[in-house]
Amino acid sequence: MSPPFVRRMSLLGLLFAAALLAGIGPGLGREAQAGQSTKLRLAYGAKIHYAPQIIALKKGYFAAEGLDVEAKIVQAGIQAAEAMTSGSADAAVMGDAPAIIAVASGMPLKIVASYGGGEKMHRLVAAANSGIHKPADLAGKRVAVQMGSSTHGAFLLFLSKNKVDAKDVKLVPLDPSDMPEAMTSGQIDAAVGSEPWPSNIEERVKGSYDVATLSRLGNNFPLVMLVTDRYAKERPEAVVATLRATQKAVNFMRQHPDQAAALISETTGVPAVKEQKVMQTLAWGVVLDNATINSLKQTADFLYRQGKISQLPDWSKVLDRSFVRRAQSR
Repeated sequence: MSPPFVRRMSLLGLLFAAALLAGIGPGLGREAQAGQSTKLRLAYGAKIHYAPQIIALKKGYFAAEGLDVEAKIVQAGIQAAEAMTSGSADAAVMGDAPAIIAVASGMPLKIVASYGGGEKMHRLVAAANSGIHKPADLAGKRVAVQMGSSTHGAFLLFLSKNKVDAKDVKLVPLDPSDMPEAMTSGQIDAAVGSEPWPSNIEERVKGSYDVATLSRLGNNFPLVMLVTDRYAKERPEAVVATLRATQKAVNFMRQHPDQAAALISETTGVPAVKEQKVMQTLAWGVVLDNATINSLKQTADFLYRQGKISQLPDWSKVLDRSFVRRAQSR
């Protein structure tokens, strides 16, 4: 049976076809006239990895750039991609794996920037008495992961780099919120995820412990922003404005970490002290540099070799650095 996120991609294709037939998407027309706001439907998750978008909304940075943002809060990156292909969002932010899966499917989307990421994005925690202390110990173990997520792609790469055959590890598809209970009840031996999920497990499951950070893989696991081809073509100034507002939010996070964490906490429900800790472990900044592109290509190549995508993205079509360059030019 195909993994859940592979099956989801078939659904995404159907949704996109339906959107085209229905004529869903941004209306035709010129850029908004001076003094008018431009509509942007933005899909993102209510978690720390989307901190710049959360802060840009709360601090009014989008509005200051002439954008009228309609927030589309989703559970994960794959749902953010679905929001665009179904016609309910113009732009979305997500981890590298769901972004690659989306653009590799041939959907008319563009990766216009990375705004965060870093080697410390993902972490593996294990249950007490699981016997897991190094990568080789994962053979034969049940490891929970949110299928199709950025963490899923990073974990497969982690196994490969450490010469552990992924077929020897039983991946258990779970929503991160269900992982602590699953570990407590003995259904899984370990779980892999991005914060705050590993910390939640350590707090709620007695004896659970940190095994490894999925680092030193030659990959910065970028968090990226995608826009639909149609919106990029019809509203290029709005895309540039979105990136400028995002960078303003990043600057605020750097200059006022306490206040930023408090604002994020209001949206995520996670204590501000925890959000600030995670926020400071990640790298933030609006870029689309060679390191980011090489990381995306590395993950894509790996997903292709693993049979998770049927073809590699046409990078010449799905990557567009022009928006970042314009956003940084002012």
